[in-house]
This record gives sequence, C-alpha cells and structure tokens, in this order.
Amino acid sequence: MRYGIITHYDVHNHGALLQLNGLKQVFKGLGIEAFALQFDKNYDFMDRELRAKYKIDINSIGIYIRFLLERGIGCTWFNYVKKGKLDRFRKEAELIGGYYTECGELDGVVVGSDEVFALHTGPTPVFFGHALPSKKVFVYGGCFGPTTIEDVDRWHCRAFVESGLSSMCGLGMRDQNSICIAKELTGRQSELVCDPVILYGYEKEIEDDPKLIGEPYMVVYSYDNKFDEFAEDIKKYALKKGLKIVSPGFFQKWADVNVNVDPIELLSCFKGADCVVTNTFHGCVISLITGRDMAVKLRDNANKLLNLMQEYEITNRVFGDGKTLADVFSQKIDWNVVKQQIAERRDASMDYLKRMINL
Repeated sequence: MRYGIITHYDVHNHGALLQLNGLKQVFKGLGIEAFALQFDKNYDFMDRELRAKYKIDINSIGIYIRFLLERGIGCTWFNYVKKGKLDRFRKEAELIGGYYTECGELDGVVVGSDEVFALHTGPTPVFFGHALPSKKVFVYGGCFGPTTIEDVDRWHCRAFVESGLSSMCGLGMRDQNSICIAKELTGRQSELVCDPVILYGYEKEIEDDPKLIGEPYMVVYSYDNKFDEFAEDIKKYALKKGLKIVSPGFFQKWADVNVNVDPIELLSCFKGADCVVTNTFHGCVISLITGRDMAVKLRDNANKLLNLMQEYEITNRVFGDGKTLADVFSQKIDWNVVKQQIAERRDASMDYLKRMINL
C-alpha cells in the first residue's frame, strides 16, 4: 500500500522532520510505503513583505539582508549550515514524494502531524483534506496551533474548514484545544493521539547514536535568541551546577556551544544532557522520550504545550513569573507516571491508526 502524508515537510525545523520521519517509520512497520506529498502553501493572510521570505527570488533579498543585520554573521551562517543538514536528512531518509496532483491514486492520505490547521499564513486546501488523491483521508496528530474559533470566523474560513474536516474518515488530534475547535465546527468527536515522535519513540536511534559532547552540559532548546530575557537565570544555574550551556539546532549568542545537528543527532544531544530548558513543543516531547529533566517556558504555544504537560502530568516544570530554574529543578518528575502515560497513549494512538487503515 502507498500512503501520502500532508504536513509541513519543507520547514527548517528539527521537530517537524522528526514527526514526519516518525510517522513514516510507523507506517513502514505496518507494511505501508509512506511519504510526504508536495504542495504549494497559501500565504494570503501574511503581510506582502513577509511573503517574500518564503520565496527565494529577487523580492526576498531585502528580507535576508535584514536578517543578516539583525541576527549577525554568526547566527546567519549557523542557519545556512543548518539548512544544509536538514536538507540532507530529508533526502537520505527519503521523506518527500512527488507533487500531490502527480502521484496517482493512493491507498490513503493522512493529514498531520503538526500545526496543519493553523490559518495564520492563509488557507491551504490540502491541509483540510480538499482535492487529495485518495478516497480515504484522515487526520493523525493535527493541530490548530494558535488559531482559535474567533480566527476562523474573522478570516471567513468557517465553511472552508468545516467542509474539509467533515469529509474526512477520522479526526485524530494532537491536543485538547484542537479537539474542542473541531467539535464546535463539525459536531464530530475527535480522538486524542500522541505526536508521532512519541508514537515511534526513536528508541533504537537514541541507543545507537554516540554521545556528541564529552563534558557535563545542559541543553537550551529555543528558537534563535528567543530566550535572551532568561539568559542570566540560565547562566546562573549552569554555573552553579558546573554545566556547559549547549544550544543544538538553534543559535543563542550567550550559549557556550551552538551546535548544528541533524534530527537524530539532536536526540543524542538531549539524551546526554543533565537537564533541558525549552519553550517548544518538540523540545518537551524529546525530553519525555529521552527521560531528561526539563524546565519549560510557555509562550504563544501555551495551548498545545500546556495540554501536553497536563497529559503527562509534568505541569510543575513551568518556569517564569517569579519561578526560577532552581525552583523547577528542585521538584522531581515521576518518571513511572510518565512512562505509563506514554505506553497508554501509544497503544490508543496505534489502535486509532490501524482502524483508519483498515476502513
């Protein structure tokens, strides 16, 4: 059987590639050839100038010059090297198939995982199941991200979103917020499934990959320079504990080491760390599967990240608003509870996936 995957396959983001590869590997274990389908994204809701960022042509030159001036040569070069690493991983892992209108009829198409239902850039038809090359289309791990019901109505997308979700064979959402939005729009009850990174687990890859850094360290995992306001607290904690500050996959100008890694090497970086400080969804997910103590800062991703932390009973890992890293790390994670939750959610998610495949 051949299945297509509709997700964010072309972004330079380790978490996006780990979830895509994880879902591909799960399908492989079920005897199914799966690959991401290529398509063109809609950017109609973005500022015209920002749209140029996503097109490598004469109009994007100003965007990248400003990036260089704002971020500096170090960060710019880091991201150039990062793009090459992630592009190689996509190619070597054979993640990407053909354009969705040119791949022939497929046995099925799965929409997800990731923020496929977020509308902040514009309404992309394939994310909502429209015009896909299969009679069987379902959602696995879909997420609305920052998009709310009010956003859907404000952008006049209710009929567009509702018709797409209502036509799919099944709705497997990654978080409770997305389940609530889908319920209000369609009247259908979605199922809660775990992110493909948790579903697949990457246990063999984590075990086989060598340790990249020889001395004790902590991982800081956040978008480039997005943790600057917490830099002093992080450095103070690292100094007290005798840890190097390592930023894998993103650039922090105050880190001891900024290291470019492919997605599998990223898992190794987490596994070897004494602890992790993050504000990203997949930073939290990778900490869970590698068993690393973590401190988490909520940002505009609070819905999906807080849902994740509630599911695995780790809401005591949030810092900020007067709670320091030392406060968070003085509290312990009950890893027996976490492991039990992971096992139960994997079983439920695999059950959903197999039911969709066997329709």
